[in-house]
Amino acid sequence: MRFAIYGAGGLGAYYGARLADAGEEVGFIARGNHLAAIQSNGLKVLSPIGDIHLSNPLATSDPAEIGTVDVVIVAVKTWQIPDVAAAIGPLIQDNTIVIPFLNGVEAADQLATVVGEDKVFGGLSRVFSEISAPGVIRHMNPSAYVEFGELSGTTSPRANALRDVFEHAGVEAIVSEDIRSALWAKLLLVGSWSGLSALSRSPMGELLSQPELCTLVDRSIDEGIAVGKAMNYNLSNDLKASMWAFYKGLPAETTASMTRDILAGKPSELDAWNGAIVRFGRQVNIATPVHEFTYHTLLPMEHRARTNS
Repeated sequence: MRFAIYGAGGLGAYYGARLADAGEEVGFIARGNHLAAIQSNGLKVLSPIGDIHLSNPLATSDPAEIGTVDVVIVAVKTWQIPDVAAAIGPLIQDNTIVIPFLNGVEAADQLATVVGEDKVFGGLSRVFSEISAPGVIRHMNPSAYVEFGELSGTTSPRANALRDVFEHAGVEAIVSEDIRSALWAKLLLVGSWSGLSALSRSPMGELLSQPELCTLVDRSIDEGIAVGKAMNYNLSNDLKASMWAFYKGLPAETTASMTRDILAGKPSELDAWNGAIVRFGRQVNIATPVHEFTYHTLLPMEHRARTNS
């Protein structure tokens, strides 16, 4: 298959490098010093499951230099989706699949309004990776996981074929028959604690040591589950328990990407995480007081970050 990685950061470049190393044709869309380093020195991935060095990958800031592909993996921040939608045209042909691998539940529909719902999968990923230096990706845990599926909730041969390609590249892949419910569950996993973590300036270990703060996280989970059920998402009865088990299994110093961005004064995914839960809660008449407080308290910092960026 021919792939374009739209956003060659920690996540996108990692998966793109695995696919290229497995023999797929991959073009990377990046920018700035990271792009310059890839063009000059290639793309390196340092990983506990095996390092990769692509010595001369196709890397550009212009999608037209890549041309049409079979699959576009979108791995940007949520607020950049409108820019991607406006520029993605040169990558699209009749059979192209577009998959956003980012947190939140709105990106797939935003892209579908431009390229058509028949060309878009819902998708999510779980991988700990980052740009450790321009042109260098550090993969921090011995696993990587992607889940994707048709927005309609049907199964399809093209989804199964794509799963096989990922698995051949050493990436655990699952085809979901209900990707919208999976995306909502993932949103709750990241959104229920990241904003409170930013407000308290606390990594996971400090949050877990504060019972009152844990209570607020627990209430935020309940709010998100109530909204999701009102939207007819299929959420498992043990979802909250599994989320707490995940939180308690994280290293004490763990912070969410949104938390790190907010505390660093950078634009964050606040609107797509807490903001989305608030918006959808209003649509289905479910109160979300913890998410509302978190969202509106952090919003002035978000506005300043976007003004200064």
